[in-house]
Amino acid sequence: MIKKTMALTALLAAAAGASAQSSVTVFGVIDANVGWGKGSLTSLKRLGNSGFLGSRLGFRGTEDLGGGLKVNFVIETGFNNDDGTSASPTVFWNRLSYVGLSGGWGELQLGRNYTPTFLVHATYDAFGPQGVAAQQVLFGSMEVSQPANIRANDSVNYNSPKLGGLVTVQAMVTDRSTPNDYKGIRANLSTGGLSADLAVGHFGNPTIGDLKSLTIGARYVTGPFKLYALHDRANSGTGSDSKGTQVSMGYVMGATELKASIARSDLTSAAGADIGTTRRIGLGFTHAMSKRSFLYGQVAQLSNSNGARMTVNGATTAANQSATGFDLGFAHTF
Repeated sequence: MIKKTMALTALLAAAAGASAQSSVTVFGVIDANVGWGKGSLTSLKRLGNSGFLGSRLGFRGTEDLGGGLKVNFVIETGFNNDDGTSASPTVFWNRLSYVGLSGGWGELQLGRNYTPTFLVHATYDAFGPQGVAAQQVLFGSMEVSQPANIRANDSVNYNSPKLGGLVTVQAMVTDRSTPNDYKGIRANLSTGGLSADLAVGHFGNPTIGDLKSLTIGARYVTGPFKLYALHDRANSGTGSDSKGTQVSMGYVMGATELKASIARSDLTSAAGADIGTTRRIGLGFTHAMSKRSFLYGQVAQLSNSNGARMTVNGATTAANQSATGFDLGFAHTF
């Protein structure tokens, strides 16, 4: 009896030790806002979501295999918390969905993941990836109409460790058997208050010809100031080309960060004619009410010319007319 008890105790201890090497975390964001959009044709007032952070529910986990190796996974589903619907009517795990193996050599991830091109856009905008004042350079580009404009399906993604203490590299390739494949590489340099990224991307597109992009971003932090610069060029084989530039900044005062940006995006035809120019000016703030809860506000003014008709928050506008958008919201992370 004593031997059986000791054996059972040893077995339970071994199981406890094994389980201690793995973990699963449930996480998410709920972001709701009151928004307003006005164009020359219509205006719209609405309760919206994801004006600061994308609303989502996710699971991430890791298992330590020993010898410095770990298995990691992330799965996320986005949702519209204003009405309870899924962010995608056809794909449940519509945000990240990958499994990876990591070690001192870096991490290899397989599945649905952020592209190197998009990560430069998201990192070097003071407003981040969400909101009426954010991402004019991306939204005004040819890249936004590609299937892998933000995340790529069926991808093999590699993230390197910091090389020489300064540089990291991300490289991605997707399933080449699909006509809308993506491949790209991003290099990041970080030292002191300076961070800079360069990404080269290739979007397979049989309709307009393959799209090649070059995206460059930089950020410099000094005291309470954060200064950002972003530039993107995309060239297709037979269709339109695009370019965009943005300068933005943040100023931190205790728990509050004030933000401002000015951006311009241009589309040109295959013949080189201007077919759309949009300028966006944005102002906003983020106030951390706690480590997990945030109050935010953004306002944006868009000026369209050369046939452009971009707008925000669901309003519509005629070509070459201006548009305005505003969001005031609250986000909680868990």
